[in-house]
Amino acid sequence: MRRFSMVAAAAALAVIGMLVSVSPAFAETVLEVTPSQDDPRYDIQVKLNKAHKYATDDNPYVIKVAPGSYTISRTLRLYSNTTLWLEGVSLRLEPTAASNMIRIGDTPTDNATGYYYRNIKVVGGDLDNTGHSNTCIKIAHAKNVSFEGVVAHNARNGHLMEVAGVAGLTISGCEFRDQVQTAGAAIPEAVQIDVLNQKHMPTYRSEDLPTKNVTIANCIFSNVPRGIGSHTAVMNRYTKNVVIKNNTFMNLSSDAIRLMNYYNCRIEGNVIKNAPRGIAVYMGHAKGLYFGSSLAKEGGLITTTSNAYKAPPKNQRIVIKSNTVVTGGTDCYTGGANEGVFLCGYSFSRKLTKTVERDAIPKGNYYASGIKVANNTIKTRGHGIRLDDARNCTVKGNKITFVGNRSAKANYHGIYLLSGSNRNTIASNKIVKARAHGIFVASKSKNNVVKGNTISAPGRYGISVQSAQAKTISKNTITKSGSHGIVVLAAKGSMLISSNKVSQSKKYAALVDGKSKTYRIVFKANKLFAKKKAYSVVRVESGRVGVSGSKKMVVTRKAK
Repeated sequence: MRRFSMVAAAAALAVIGMLVSVSPAFAETVLEVTPSQDDPRYDIQVKLNKAHKYATDDNPYVIKVAPGSYTISRTLRLYSNTTLWLEGVSLRLEPTAASNMIRIGDTPTDNATGYYYRNIKVVGGDLDNTGHSNTCIKIAHAKNVSFEGVVAHNARNGHLMEVAGVAGLTISGCEFRDQVQTAGAAIPEAVQIDVLNQKHMPTYRSEDLPTKNVTIANCIFSNVPRGIGSHTAVMNRYTKNVVIKNNTFMNLSSDAIRLMNYYNCRIEGNVIKNAPRGIAVYMGHAKGLYFGSSLAKEGGLITTTSNAYKAPPKNQRIVIKSNTVVTGGTDCYTGGANEGVFLCGYSFSRKLTKTVERDAIPKGNYYASGIKVANNTIKTRGHGIRLDDARNCTVKGNKITFVGNRSAKANYHGIYLLSGSNRNTIASNKIVKARAHGIFVASKSKNNVVKGNTISAPGRYGISVQSAQAKTISKNTITKSGSHGIVVLAAKGSMLISSNKVSQSKKYAALVDGKSKTYRIVFKANKLFAKKKAYSVVRVESGRVGVSGSKKMVVTRKAK
């Protein structure tokens, strides 16, 4: 019995030893600081500098500022393995200052390269930027960075947070508000993911270092020009692995979320109220696109990023899902129409001229591709979802309702495909009271599929294909069109139009003016009814049109 006890005791000790051996040698040092009113920035920075000197991965430092309201005269600089704890703290930037409020790294210049700074966190705090154009929070050359429960506000013609060259960034439960944008000023997102060049991040070392692994969740953006995103990018260097979810955007003067040259991104569960445009995805752009070599040369570094045109991936793995968008106002930059979601590529027929806003980008088609737009609820005064030079995309299960003045004469559509948007699937969407067409496929877009959609009370046509091709239009339900139900004009490919239900159209249930003997348009097993019996037909103006299982009337246009 004694022998068994000794064996058991030895085993227990062995287990304890194993637990001890795998447990990290981890402890944190907490430095508390009660800033003086004479120069609170100095007192806080002394502690941050101590952390800079002594903090390690295994012994991070927490600089805990006593609750209170303080006015700081200069930037608070953070370095690796440091948490700045600001719960209950209000910081105000001195009105005569010309600096950031919080910054990772040295100032006024920082020579770090790569993801140099690491393991940095800011918790809590109300940051009043006092109307400065200097970015309130600036982050670059870093990894494993987080901001939790921070409030940043009161900027003028500047960002509230600017990020470039960061691997691993989490922004959660924060609030960004009250940015003033004056006419002719630059474009400030509240949270901008930027590029590391001297024009945009002048106090950091330039480098074609991509930002990746970003999560922005449960934040509030209000009274800002743009919410989250980019208007700059590095050619052939994508911003990767970005999640934007469960945020609230209110009262914007441009896009709530704007991506440029992103790969593998999820935008989900966000609520957007009163923004001219909800979500925009750009792959190329005539402004803000730079060569990696230009950034590397500025920083005295070497890069392997090519300056040659490379076709974008066929699947850019971007998902826009379960968001609620209510548009409103006029875009302060473009003056463009309201729209819920915009997917945009750019095709350049020749090399661009180099300017301060871009490099000499080579000719080529920088299309958007493989994007999924699903189960979003959109209330719009303009377009619902627009695809411009977008390929292989899926638009499915969205509910789009027009809420503006229906008497205005404007060509706004529920779902709109243009500029050679090819091989897209438009399926199972519900579109209510589109100002013009429910679904409009135009301008040489080809091989698209339009199926299972429900379209009610469009201002003009339910489904319209003009100088384009919808390879199949099937199983759609269209009611109360202001003019025709299904319209095909100047088709750019053969089409099958089958098993659709059209009722109560003011004019023809279906109208075809194919203007081609090359392409064949087939109507099969449709149920076509208009308000007037004479219009419950397929009216053919021209083209090779075959009709079976549908009523047909052929009208030959008289020669003029």
